[in-house]
Amino acid sequence: MADVEATTARCAAAQIWRHRARAELEASARFTRLAGELAACGAVAPVITMAREAAEDERRHAEQCAALVRELGGKPFELGAVPAARVVTPSGLGPRERLHYEVIAMSCVTETLSAALLGELVARATDPLVRDTMQHILRDEVDHARLGWAHLAAEHERGAQDVVGPSLPAMLAGTVSEELFSSWAEHPAQEALSGLGALDRAERKRIFRDTMSLVVFPGLRRFGVDTARGESWLSERLP
Repeated sequence: MADVEATTARCAAAQIWRHRARAELEASARFTRLAGELAACGAVAPVITMAREAAEDERRHAEQCAALVRELGGKPFELGAVPAARVVTPSGLGPRERLHYEVIAMSCVTETLSAALLGELVARATDPLVRDTMQHILRDEVDHARLGWAHLAAEHERGAQDVVGPSLPAMLAGTVSEELFSSWAEHPAQEALSGLGALDRAERKRIFRDTMSLVVFPGLRRFGVDTARGESWLSERLP
């Protein structure tokens, strides 16, 4: 029975890492585009460099995720080109403001959350290759989050207006899947999955709430973003 459960968990984990491999390719494409747009709008040089490096990092992450898929017995993932998804930005923003909004969504929110989740996953990992892969990705995700905070600080210094606060609930909703707020049953092999890179819903909720409340919201407020709407949205979704 234990062998059957372990096989079931590895098959499920392979599917999760397959999804992550594609997400990493999409992130690579997005950072490539953002690097060009940041350069075009005259963003500070270190941020442009960080965006270019992030694109390379994410491509490498996709390769590492694909290797895990194979190790876990999943169908091989082909590392082809994928389009760079664009964050849906509020209407009425100019090009620089749209870029500002997207960098905050991508780096300050998504990458900060990713780093927090990975930190917990590394601590729970039971498979050596899974642990090593997540540790490598975690180190880079921390830098990708710093990219966003560096950009936000530079734009705040420049006198940029708050284009995020009014739409912060939509930004947060776009960061996570609606599955996070569902009452669906967990995977039968969830306990084993936690050691292979997939936390249960309760843990993901806790980390999402704590990361937003203790890291993201204070960071945004420091640079002039009104987080009241985001805080209200979070308290309603995760009371």
